[in-house]
Amino acid sequence: MTLSTEDRFNIEVIKLLLQVAWVDRELTQAERLVILGLGRSWNVPEGELHTLMDKLKAGGTMPEPDLEVLRTRPDDVLEATRALCVSDGKLAEGEKALLERITARLSGSTP
Repeated sequence: MTLSTEDRFNIEVIKLLLQVAWVDRELTQAERLVILGLGRSWNVPEGELHTLMDKLKAGGTMPEPDLEVLRTRPDDVLEATRALCVSDGKLAEGEKALLERITARLSGSTP
């Protein structure tokens, strides 16, 4: 089955969100629910979603998201990332810095 452009974008956003969630080496229940909820609402194939979540649970290396795909819709990427960062009810300083780095990467300012 060939993925549509939309499906591919959504999968790449999920990959990024999993990396964001795993920065502190802990996936909270709130983060897990946000990622699963977004993935399902975006119709990410359930098998793909669970494969990515299982890699995270196993502590494996997460696949890098394709920045070229993410750069096609940076506002959507940042909105999803912000939602994940505040899923615990606050935006910590480290999360603000992470959002700034992601913004720079999406704009092509940082490799």
